[in-house]
Amino acid sequence: MMVKKIGLNIVKEFFTKGHPRSLRAKKNITVSFITKGISIIISFLIVPLTLGYVGKVEYGIWMTISSIINWFVFFDIGLGNGLRNKLAEALAKNDKELARTYISSVFAIISVIGIILFLGFFVAANFISWNNVLNTNLVSNHELFVIVVMVFFFFCLTFIFGLVSSILQAMQRYAINDILGLIAQSAGLIAIFILVKTTNGSLFYLCLVYGSKTAVVMVIAAFVLFFGSLKKLRPSIAYVNMKKALPLLNLGVKFFLNQILYLIVTQTSVILVVQFFGPEDVTVFNLAVRYMTITSMVYIMVLTPFLSAFTEAYTKGEIEWIRTIMKRINWIWLLASFATILMVFGYKIFFKLWVGNAISIPFSLIIALAIFSLLSMWSGTYGLFLNSVGKIHLQIYILSLQALIFFPLSYLFYKLNFGLVSIVAAQIIMALLGVYFMTVQYNKIINQKASGIWLR
Repeated sequence: MMVKKIGLNIVKEFFTKGHPRSLRAKKNITVSFITKGISIIISFLIVPLTLGYVGKVEYGIWMTISSIINWFVFFDIGLGNGLRNKLAEALAKNDKELARTYISSVFAIISVIGIILFLGFFVAANFISWNNVLNTNLVSNHELFVIVVMVFFFFCLTFIFGLVSSILQAMQRYAINDILGLIAQSAGLIAIFILVKTTNGSLFYLCLVYGSKTAVVMVIAAFVLFFGSLKKLRPSIAYVNMKKALPLLNLGVKFFLNQILYLIVTQTSVILVVQFFGPEDVTVFNLAVRYMTITSMVYIMVLTPFLSAFTEAYTKGEIEWIRTIMKRINWIWLLASFATILMVFGYKIFFKLWVGNAISIPFSLIIALAIFSLLSMWSGTYGLFLNSVGKIHLQIYILSLQALIFFPLSYLFYKLNFGLVSIVAAQIIMALLGVYFMTVQYNKIINQKASGIWLR
């Protein structure tokens, strides 16, 4: 009983003692661990169900379609990230009027962009040979057209109503945001299970489920929140003010450039795999990536609640709090790195239990992804802080260089017979650049020694 009481006291002190901002972060991280932990488990449970439903090639086609459509996320011209930062600043100053203006203005702009995007994509999609793009003749071009347009429609809904996520992050309500993600994942698992039991393998049904689950949840969440707890921040035409939204647009353009360059480096990897090796290897590549990013996903759970917290602290000049938190995060990075190394040694057992003999993953790919994961988590730590305070100008230069060398390096390694490691090897080289420059920039800013490009 004594041990139990001591344990309960430690837990109580953990959630009740400390800086109010730190306490919010602790609560958000705890909920995030639970909800995202379950979401990760669900995402792994869905894979064998999906592979059994449609097979490796069709699953690879879906992953490629998803990767292509994710490119269009950059058409928000960085307004989602800009809204999160500026809204956090407005709320830190308790300016609710300005906060509602930011939300209303961004919703108006994003809605117009989303509608134009869908109409433009629908017209353009009629003139594209989707069989060539996806490197397959297994499915007719017409069916692929219908599938891609359908998925893009749901993407546009998420594109617009996904702003709810930026608002929740700005308000440091990450727990609600994570719960919405869990609901979407759970709905997907249930829907796939029903498909397996009631229909024959269908790429159309698969894409319908995967494409719609997040969109439906975000649309419902937007109405529930804006007519409930966020009633005072509900978007309204009366609050649309382009003049006051200009700071968002200026910051948004920087995030936009950052975003599109990041997409070149990350999302094109699947496209390169399908063109170099075919849709079947997209499945192999994707599952290896999914496995080796488990620790980085958990790591992001810890980092994300500090995004708007850093914005608030930096706005109020609380530098020591930022230093303290960053030191603690670095210790967590060490633990995550150790877990990543353990995963390298246990990958064969995991895949045997996960998908049986359906997929064979090269050990060289696992090693390469482990190295990339360690570097990404490190640069992600400092990138999170820099994004939270809007210091992303240097990142644009770094990402521009990375985007320029990504394709030539990938092709070079492909020609050197690196196999699926070709793409990851190129990403490792680029990640090293990010690790160096973002770490240096953080130290300069936090020690108030930054000037010129280091302060932008």
